Amino acid sequence: MQLTSTTNREASRRPVSGSVLARLDFPAVTGLIAFAGWLGFALARLQVWAKGHITLFIMSGVDKYSHPGQMYPRISHVPLKGYDGQFYYRLALSPFNWHPTAYGITMDSNYRYTRIGYPLVAWIASLGRHGLVPVVLVAINLICVGIVGWLGGKFARESGRHALWGLLFAAYFGLVISVGRDTAEPLADACMLGGMLAYRRSRYVLAALLIAYGVITNEPILVLPVAIALTRLYQMYRRRARPGAADLAWVLPGTAYLLLQGIEKVVVHGKAGGLADLKQNFTGPFMAMVPAVVRDFRLMSWTHLGMYDINLVEFIALAVVVVAGLLVIGSTTAPLHERVAFAGFILIEMVFASGQFWDSVFGDGRTYIDAFLLAVIMLLATPSSAAAAAPEAAGWKGRLFPAGRLVTNRRLAVLAAFAVAALIVVARRRILFE
Repeated sequence: MQLTSTTNREASRRPVSGSVLARLDFPAVTGLIAFAGWLGFALARLQVWAKGHITLFIMSGVDKYSHPGQMYPRISHVPLKGYDGQFYYRLALSPFNWHPTAYGITMDSNYRYTRIGYPLVAWIASLGRHGLVPVVLVAINLICVGIVGWLGGKFARESGRHALWGLLFAAYFGLVISVGRDTAEPLADACMLGGMLAYRRSRYVLAALLIAYGVITNEPILVLPVAIALTRLYQMYRRRARPGAADLAWVLPGTAYLLLQGIEKVVVHGKAGGLADLKQNFTGPFMAMVPAVVRDFRLMSWTHLGMYDINLVEFIALAVVVVAGLLVIGSTTAPLHERVAFAGFILIEMVFASGQFWDSVFGDGRTYIDAFLLAVIMLLATPSSAAAAAPEAAGWKGRLFPAGRLVTNRRLAVLAAFAVAALIVVARRRILFE
């Protein structure tokens, strides 16, 4: 679906050619700014918290999963159980070694094996040299955050806005954990956003490949091909579309996921990780979210910014952006499958998410990133002036998604302020402490 173009009024508000803003109105600039900003964070964390030891980004623990005496090359370790980066590091040493314990690290759950996308890229980029893997894992995430910023600039320009609004995509506070602890979200979401943009432009083979790789990097990306499938099948049912190349965007990712699950079931003692993933990561609607937020309010401090206070800052920033996205879902010019995906990510990553996420004061909301990104897409694709707001079509669409709301640059700036404030708070914490 092609987004609506800017109106004459919107065009008149464009920066004058030759001005500073005009020179910055390019997605490449947005990508470079995002890369530079996150590089600054990574260098600050490396020097202040990690004391120059980049292997600390792996967050290899000493209590349960990592066994320092069995590991070579030697890396630095953190207390207790460590974090997810140690499992990505383990697979990056040899992506096709699926033994329960290898290279001194024991897998905590079977679903780790099917998140192979990030380790596979690291293995290829490091040329199989184990000593390079810690640096490569960080470099991949920095490059991918830059790509997310670049794609964000493209989404902004397609919506008739200045490319710099695309920096909102790279301003999510949960990326502090991804970049600072070697997890897979930057790569997975770069693939997802790239696939969405390719699908909009009818480049269906590229879209299918990118989305499929996003799925085998971080399986929540499955929500997007499911949304595409639902909308395509509905269109076919209504005889508004026929099966064709567009269906590759949901068939290929689904096939890749099922194939990987099947291989895992054969290789890893007859078990597939999908069921374990469901049991550990999902619960009844709001059953984890509401108690966690109540706990954070109850334990918040009035004298200093403690971990529960930071949790609240994160939740408020996320809620403001996501709710704003929901409020404009009837006015946005984003394609229907993107609206459906937005709702799906809210359900999967927030409403049904288990206490493993909501009870944590250690993950800084990195798992909610897709709901945030889709909310930003909804907001950017919503008209900024009444002159640009086309009347909503009659029928079920008009009843389900009432139109009329606008997102001016001033309103975007307010939402950006919440996101940036949370980002600063979280980044400061992870640079100084862990």
